[in-house]
Amino acid sequence: MKIIASFMAQIMRGAGRGRRIGSPTLNLQLPAVPFTLKHGIYACTVTWNRKTFPAAMHFGPRPVFRAGIACEVHVIGLAVRRPPRTVTVTVVRRLRSVQNFPTPEALQRQIRHDLKKADFFLKRKSRRR
Repeated sequence: MKIIASFMAQIMRGAGRGRRIGSPTLNLQLPAVPFTLKHGIYACTVTWNRKTFPAAMHFGPRPVFRAGIACEVHVIGLAVRRPPRTVTVTVVRRLRSVQNFPTPEALQRQIRHDLKKADFFLKRKSRRR
């Protein structure tokens, strides 16, 4: 699997927007994100406690909420009850650019699509090993 970027980041407390719209995320501290990474939505893996999970990552502004730049990771198929302090993120595929949506509900529909796309890509890549 070709790696676009890999980095360690500390988790920080977010505003809870992702959880409220049904897509809880791990909020990463921005200084850890490689400066060469373009804003966008990515398929990635996230590792902590020697376990690796499939994930999708948003890096960039959050126009639906009129909020600034953030880096957030949604772990696919896992409800993270106690976030770790630090994770390693391995970015493997850019899925799309950051977009604005008319409502949080429209954003949530796109997030579900992005999660399916990331999961499909990661499963396909892991079968090729």
